[in-house]
Amino acid sequence: MGKQLHMALMETSAAHGKSTWMEFRRLDLSPGQPKVLSWLRSREGCLQKELAEFCHVEPATMAVLLANMEKKGLIRKETTHVSGGKRAYRVYLTETGRQLAEKVGEIVQEVEERSYQGFTKEERKQLIALLERITENLK
Repeated sequence: MGKQLHMALMETSAAHGKSTWMEFRRLDLSPGQPKVLSWLRSREGCLQKELAEFCHVEPATMAVLLANMEKKGLIRKETTHVSGGKRAYRVYLTETGRQLAEKVGEIVQEVEERSYQGFTKEERKQLIALLERITENLK
């Protein structure tokens, strides 16, 4: 019997994480912050709740993460009102946050290129499609 999917995914995730985290730590980013910066880079002004959903964390966890990022001057929040008159927060990058998000993007791109060495464009597409199928099967 060949390697189980579980082990293959764990090994791949560990190798990928090690490659990115060494660089993210140099930027003084804590776990969760690179993902938030990446998301906001293309979706500034999203609701804090949407950000928590994207990052697969509880809203309270996201609130703490964003509070720390706000203290570092990476993001700013603006109060808004959503349906039913409820108060919510829209999240925006500061200039410092935008610059750091660019660096995160560069790191991700470099690790992606290393990860795909020897893969054809078709193999890249196929790999992503297969992983997405696994994700859907497990939902």
